[in-house]
Amino acid sequence: MSSTVEQRTRQRWGHLDVHALAQPAALIFNPRAGHKLGLETNRTTAEDVQKALQGEHIPFEPWNTEYPGHATELARRAVAERRELVITAGGDGTVNEVARGLANSDAVLAIMPLGSIMNVARTLWIPRDPLLAARTLTDGKTLAMDLGRVGERHFLEAAGIGLDAGLFGYFDRLESTGRRIAFVRAVWRFLRQLGTPRLLIEHANGHLRARASLVSIANGPYVGAAYVIAPDARIDDGLLEVIIFRGTSVPRLLFHLALIAGGRSLPPPPEAQTLRVDWVRVRTVRHRPLPVHADGSPIGATPVEVRAAEAALRVVVGPPNQTGICAWEVVAPVGG
Repeated sequence: MSSTVEQRTRQRWGHLDVHALAQPAALIFNPRAGHKLGLETNRTTAEDVQKALQGEHIPFEPWNTEYPGHATELARRAVAERRELVITAGGDGTVNEVARGLANSDAVLAIMPLGSIMNVARTLWIPRDPLLAARTLTDGKTLAMDLGRVGERHFLEAAGIGLDAGLFGYFDRLESTGRRIAFVRAVWRFLRQLGTPRLLIEHANGHLRARASLVSIANGPYVGAAYVIAPDARIDDGLLEVIIFRGTSVPRLLFHLALIAGGRSLPPPPEAQTLRVDWVRVRTVRHRPLPVHADGSPIGATPVEVRAAEAALRVVVGPPNQTGICAWEVVAPVGG
């Protein structure tokens, strides 16, 4: 590693002494976390989180969310109050909202997992057990991670165009309405009509044309139901991992998504093409616009431009091991 690259890498790392905060941490928690389609998916409660933090003598003030987008507002309030630490207790949706409020600030984000999937906690090696998560927070190792950006909206996991964006949109509707028969019919119609549209993909190093029903633009390895959509994506390189599933049929893609769900790491299909760039622009050619998502939330349709936001969010990370994906360059331990 060159001295310049090594210096930049080390500048991303820091240490936060959670026992010497100027103000108590803001604990932003979602009381509705841990439920999917009306089913309980995480038995850990906000009370468990608070007991774990108290057990590690971490000062905090609890702020509960009351409506969609409220976590972002609370995170911005924490920044305005110059809070050094913001702890989010919720699922990936709450984590993503808080991250958008903290982007490009000096505040550090820590995660106490309360949700169903917890892609960001997986990426950052934060244990699901609240006692272990609190202990990781006490260790205080922080990383300035990259984010992705669509317009003014930041994302942590991935943006997607086509197949996954459409499916995420329909699952959102199912969760809000519960109309299963209408959901199945709508998804079937979407899959039949999707095909492999012609795309023009412009990026930092040139452009290309491809037929693809899915383009994934990943900041980290996981998205959705812990799909390992980009096993080689890094959160500390200033680049996005763009995977163009060119020439891959919809049934083949659905099979691949089933294989990589739940955190199982497999390479993309051999016909897929991967780019590592700091920006990419995608539009359809003689085809209706395709849906677009960011971190599983529908955000519009093509054309779309996605950019990397380098070192835009400071986060607490845990110690990786050999059982999963490490999405950053491991450096020497940082002392307190």
